[in-house]
Amino acid sequence: MSFDDPLRRENAMKKIELLRKLTEDLVGIMDGSRPTASELSNAVSLVGAQVCELAVPCLAGLAQGHPELGTKLITTSQIFSADPEGRWVRTLSRFYRIEPSGEQQTFRGRLQ
Repeated sequence: MSFDDPLRRENAMKKIELLRKLTEDLVGIMDGSRPTASELSNAVSLVGAQVCELAVPCLAGLAQGHPELGTKLITTSQIFSADPEGRWVRTLSRFYRIEPSGEQQTFRGRLQ
């Protein structure tokens, strides 16, 4: 997920803005100020809603020294950026340094 491409960069900036707005909304929900009556009256109506899952890019591997999970096999949160050379990724929660094992093929190129 390199941002050299202008369209990819533009899309990334849009996602950053959405995440900024989401953060503001979540803070408001936590402090009881959101959603307002106006926000709900202007919200899109969703009829017959059902919970479903959406696949997002993530990684699975042996985490070493994870601050919460220690050393164990994990699946990361959603990837938001990846080094074009395959050396690191930034997920929703943190940076990961990629250290391929001798047995696996690199993911480099799959995320670009």
